[in-house]
Amino acid sequence: MVKFLIHRPIAVLMAFTACFIVGLVTYFSLPVSLLPDIDIPQITIQVSSENASARELENTMVAPVRRQLMQVSGLSELRSETRDGSGIIRLSFEFGTNTDLAFIEVNEKIDAAMNSLPKDAVRPKAVKASATDIPVFYLSLTLKQDVPYAETDDRAFMDMCELAENVVKRRIEQPPQVAMADITGVPQRMLRIVPDVDRLEAIGMGIADLENILSANNVEPGSMLVRDGYYEYNIRIASLLRTSEDVENIYFNADGRILQLKDVCSVQIVTQNETGRSLAGGRRAVTLAIIKQSEENMDNLKRELKETTDYFASIYPDIDFSISRNQTELLDYTISNLQQNFTLGFLFIFIVAVFFIGDVRSPLVIGITMITSVVITFFFFYICRISLNVISLSGLILAVGMMIDNAIIVTENVSQYWEKGYSLKRAAVAGTSEMITPMLSSSLTTVAVFVPLVFMSGIAGAIFMDEAFSITSGLMVSYFTGIMLLPVLYVLFYRIGIRKHNWFTASFKNLLKNEGLVKFYDAGIDWVFAHKRLILIGAALSIPLFVLMFRVIGKERMPEIDQNELMVNVEWNENIHIDENHRRVNALLRCTDSLVTEHTAYVGMQDYILGTEKDLSASEAELYFKTEKPEGINPLKALMEKEIRTSYPEASVTFSPPVTIFEKLFVTGDPDVVARLQVADRTSAPQASDLKELENRIAEATGQVPERTAFRSQLNLVVDRDRLLVYHVNYNEVVRVLRTAFRDNTVSTLRSYQQYLPIGMAGKEKSVNRVLAETLVEAESRQDGSRERTYVPLRELVRVVPDEDLKEITAGRNGEYIPISFYGVEDAPTLIGQVRETVEADKRWDVSFGGSFFSNRKMMGELTVILIISVLLMYFILCAQFESFLQPLIVLAEIPIDIAFGLVVLWALGHTMNLMSAIGIIVSCGIVVNDSILKLDSINELRKEGMPLVEAIHTAGHRRLRAIIMTTLTTVFAMVPLLFTSDMGSELQRPLSIAMIGTMMVGLLVSLFVIPLIYWFIYRKHDVQKN
Repeated sequence: MVKFLIHRPIAVLMAFTACFIVGLVTYFSLPVSLLPDIDIPQITIQVSSENASARELENTMVAPVRRQLMQVSGLSELRSETRDGSGIIRLSFEFGTNTDLAFIEVNEKIDAAMNSLPKDAVRPKAVKASATDIPVFYLSLTLKQDVPYAETDDRAFMDMCELAENVVKRRIEQPPQVAMADITGVPQRMLRIVPDVDRLEAIGMGIADLENILSANNVEPGSMLVRDGYYEYNIRIASLLRTSEDVENIYFNADGRILQLKDVCSVQIVTQNETGRSLAGGRRAVTLAIIKQSEENMDNLKRELKETTDYFASIYPDIDFSISRNQTELLDYTISNLQQNFTLGFLFIFIVAVFFIGDVRSPLVIGITMITSVVITFFFFYICRISLNVISLSGLILAVGMMIDNAIIVTENVSQYWEKGYSLKRAAVAGTSEMITPMLSSSLTTVAVFVPLVFMSGIAGAIFMDEAFSITSGLMVSYFTGIMLLPVLYVLFYRIGIRKHNWFTASFKNLLKNEGLVKFYDAGIDWVFAHKRLILIGAALSIPLFVLMFRVIGKERMPEIDQNELMVNVEWNENIHIDENHRRVNALLRCTDSLVTEHTAYVGMQDYILGTEKDLSASEAELYFKTEKPEGINPLKALMEKEIRTSYPEASVTFSPPVTIFEKLFVTGDPDVVARLQVADRTSAPQASDLKELENRIAEATGQVPERTAFRSQLNLVVDRDRLLVYHVNYNEVVRVLRTAFRDNTVSTLRSYQQYLPIGMAGKEKSVNRVLAETLVEAESRQDGSRERTYVPLRELVRVVPDEDLKEITAGRNGEYIPISFYGVEDAPTLIGQVRETVEADKRWDVSFGGSFFSNRKMMGELTVILIISVLLMYFILCAQFESFLQPLIVLAEIPIDIAFGLVVLWALGHTMNLMSAIGIIVSCGIVVNDSILKLDSINELRKEGMPLVEAIHTAGHRRLRAIIMTTLTTVFAMVPLLFTSDMGSELQRPLSIAMIGTMMVGLLVSLFVIPLIYWFIYRKHDVQKN
């Protein structure tokens, strides 16, 4: 085949040029995203009920829905969290579940549960989660006239909210790249009527009368058709209230006096029960979270939205449009850095090749072959719908190190034949043909290492699908270009060199003398053979060293990523209202101004539809900070900690990185261990005092302080039914008066042209005891058959009972439990034992455990199984190549030695064993094994020709020396740039590159010196028998 191709160079060049052009065209139409498009098999159900307490909502709505959802197929985990007014049920499915079908089934179960929910219940809403649902960035609208940390002009802010909701949001959702613009910070509006109680009493009216007047004036009897001769008219009788002026101007008759509503009430449009705000740069904001369509290109999205925001900024000059938490920057930076590393790696490789081969032409041949291979690989990306993302690009960088090996091996082999005196074409044919089989088996062994990674469960498997695809397609393309294009280019380039001399044909043979390399190799082999026993014992000891290092080295899912962004979650642990929360957040933001470049905050509850991460309550806040450099994060943390500790000792504060796609996929924020406490007597509710006491005992027993369970103090108003009978007061009347007194009594609706606003009746704000003392309830007293109005103070009918309850009710498949979370656990099994012992000593509680410790253990177990499968696959492929059961074992003997030293390097440099470093070690084993395959293949060939064993080992070493050193060094140099860049992609790759460089350098020495010794040790008797 090679001979045929070399005689048809133009056909070969044209075919590869065509493939190159196709690859180049597809490269520019590949979607660019931060990570592969992964459907996270999670569905979140949002349950809400205004004015329902956490306990009431849990019992009447969340529990019935949860019971139905347990029957959904493929469910792996179910968890619900209920607070006052809202609850969330999170469903996690086994990976690979079709989320669309699961979504349909979940909605069917919600419909089935509706029968057992209260009559006025709002249907729970299901939301699908996908990796792409993380906002690409946040767009904040603020008023330019606002001064940071000062009061906002309410009227102007309400106008801006209307603009954001009705214009900006809709316009942003128009481009095809945007899936949705999720909005928060827009307060609900209502028409509030505050009655003047004294004036009402003077004219003998009560709140019930006002409600009746509003209802009577806000009806729509409908329309009717009237015929008049030829014509027909549609007549509407409309007495609807459209504006606040309509309400003020309502006339009513009070004992013969005609009055207007504005005479006895004040009427104004206000924000309705505000429970949350959004802040940007210290000013009140409306924030839009922009979510990208999964298959769309991020660059196009960025360009489209920049045009839109610029357009809005020009026509609304009094509004500031600012972008924060921009993930597109991260993508640009990461991908440009990976491309830069790719180019630098290429340059290093070229320099290494020039040094070793000694002229410019061979490296050029290798370079052209490589570039062609990489570009053609993009065509396969396009066909298989793989996007350009951090994972696939890093896979490609890894693949380049291996792809170049194929090119170097063929070039080196052809050169050797040419130096032996073969003609150029004959050398190209012989050198390439000889390498077809060993190169195929070495490519297959590398692929064998990677393919099992795809079978990892969960998201890791889905992510490594891209990595494995990049490497497999890259290697296969480079294998074919290496045996088809490379010999043709070699012949063409060297034929030019025969005709004329210039820089192109310049020789650098003196740069790195071959004799020096050979001397180094001979000295090494001689030393190894002189100390056989020592080396073999050392090789055998690497297995216990490997086991020891695996135990000693720290393990985690993903490497730590240095970030210049920080999320601060503050739980005030006090029943504060939104204005006080806002004031406290402003004080915190103000003191960080000098340390950060950008800050935003969410105060209280937010309106995001897809905000499934963590719902804030009215007494919580979430602050986001961005610093100039990652080093600025620790001083910022220290400052926040100090400020909160000194001013608000009750508050609890947690720091976390912002939710990027990486965070969401490799849930790094999970507690290491969660103890789930359940009350042994399921009929009783847990008492706050018992729980606090148990938490203290657990902290004493374990020596670790768990995250405290949040409680909240509340006032229970108990209506005394006996007294109602004594005073002849209707229970409903008491409830209505209470609602009005505490500013929450919706009586009608204002149907304006654009929207419907609730009309609420409200009292003046006072303390609870004052309200109960001063508010009167109308009673009916019957004396002599006449009905005279009498009034009773509320405090005679209502008792105030202080109480403490759980702030959040958490439940799982086995019902309600109280989670006690431990972070930073060193020895999880011991901690679990101590907690279990403490809880079981107290007969009132049961306990079970969860947390990231268990999922990490599962992942490490899977990685071990995958390694074993990889080694078995490699063994099968090598058995097929060498036609021997024993020789593959010699090659594979290298793996434990390499891994042991790779782990030592990681441990010494302070890195952990994580997914990335594990991949680095696995890949390097795949590459280093290739060197040993080449060497053994050469020794076997020479022994077939009748050469004695030791001489065959020396000669094969000389033959393969340059190729083995070059393949290792080129891969190492391809990895070097990753050590010196600091973007997210490179930080993920750093443990991988350190593991690879360490393992490969050790592997090089093992391939050159130890493997021949093991070969000799096994085959020495065969050799003696032959002689």
